[in-house]
Amino acid sequence: MKSRSLAPVVASGGGTALRLLVATLAVAAAYLTGTAVTDEPARSVTLSSAQSIPAENTLAAPLASGLTVGELPDCSYRVRGAVGSGAVSYEWTLQRYSPAAKAWQDYLSSTGGFDGAARTVDWRVRVPGNPGLYRAVLDVADHRTISEKFQVNC
Repeated sequence: MKSRSLAPVVASGGGTALRLLVATLAVAAAYLTGTAVTDEPARSVTLSSAQSIPAENTLAAPLASGLTVGELPDCSYRVRGAVGSGAVSYEWTLQRYSPAAKAWQDYLSSTGGFDGAARTVDWRVRVPGNPGLYRAVLDVADHRTISEKFQVNC
């Protein structure tokens, strides 16, 4: 009976484990610092004539500025908004306008939060094969909602 060495199996498994560890540490560092793991250059997006939708709740808010939408490759978009300091929780919502219902309908959502100094929060969304009018909404808990409309053509 031939004996087989386990060295190649252990070596390939060790390499995979090391790559996974490095990727996990990079994602954890990005999460803790509030930065993106990859930073693709953003292209500007042609916005509709009414560039933003009025805030529905106008209480004093920790929001420092409105939203910006940048187009990335592969029908992806990066939405950014500045949020003030403190213990902050927020929710992102991507809504699509339905001409049939004449209303905005939720398409995607995500939540986040932080405690500390003011920062810019980032959200990346991908909208392949579903062209139309969209709006990104940033809702900071107990404060105010801001949004930005944009057209998806792919």
